[in-house]
Amino acid sequence: MTTHSNLPQNRDRTGRFLAGQSGNPRGRPKGFRAYIKESTAEGNELVDVVLGVLRDQTASNRARMEAATWLADRGFGKPAAVRDDDVPGIGDFTIVIGDHQDDGNPIIPAPSWEA
Repeated sequence: MTTHSNLPQNRDRTGRFLAGQSGNPRGRPKGFRAYIKESTAEGNELVDVVLGVLRDQTASNRARMEAATWLADRGFGKPAAVRDDDVPGIGDFTIVIGDHQDDGNPIIPAPSWEA
């Protein structure tokens, strides 16, 4: 377990970064983006490599899906996370004790037309 004295100065006692602090305080090196663009024909070479994986029939399905995801995320943007507290099936529920038979199977009442 982590103790408070072992935490870096930019972390709170739960281990999260303090507001305004970063794990990479210097950020991306200046000119790095420009260097990558210049070295890869504006990034086209990177896309060609990933397209090669996507189209490689001998590559694993996992590798091909990761390539597809990479391309879609960068070409169309990552999908936004949707939080909806009113999503059907999510929320409060009740467990009724005694609603199962001795063998563990649920008790299913007979339909009303059979009563």
